[in-house]
Amino acid sequence: MFTTKPNLQPSPTSVADNRPRFGIGHISMPVGNVDRQADFYASIGMRMVVSMGRMAILELRGGTHLILSGGSAGTSTLDLIVDDIDDTHKVLGDAGANPSPIQRGNPHDRFTATDPEGNTLLVYSNHAIGEV
Repeated sequence: MFTTKPNLQPSPTSVADNRPRFGIGHISMPVGNVDRQADFYASIGMRMVVSMGRMAILELRGGTHLILSGGSAGTSTLDLIVDDIDDTHKVLGDAGANPSPIQRGNPHDRFTATDPEGNTLLVYSNHAIGEV
C-alpha cells in the first residue's frame, strides 16, 4: 500500500521557512584507521553518533554526518565553516593538525590543516547568508 508523506511546507498562516531547500546529509571519507580518525574528529568538536570499528559516523552542525569507513588514507578534503576561526585554529593546533597561518580577507578568513592521515581540512570563517 502506498502512503504519502504529509506536506511539510508552511501553511499560509504560518511564518515562511526561508532556509535553503537542501543541506548536505552525508559526507563519506575513506580512512586507513577508523578508530583513530573518529577520535580525532570527536576531539576537535564533531559529535560521535556511532563507532563500529569498521565504520564511524560523526555529526557536524546542521545535522550533516561524516561517515568514516575503510579505504585509502589521505585522499579527501573537507571544506568547513566555523564561527570562531581563531579558537578553531588553536583547537586544531593543539590536536596536532599543523594549521597554516590564518589568512585574513574578503570574503573569508581561512586556513588549512591536516588530519592524522593527511586529509586536507579547509577551514573558513562562517559565510552563511541568513538563517541556515
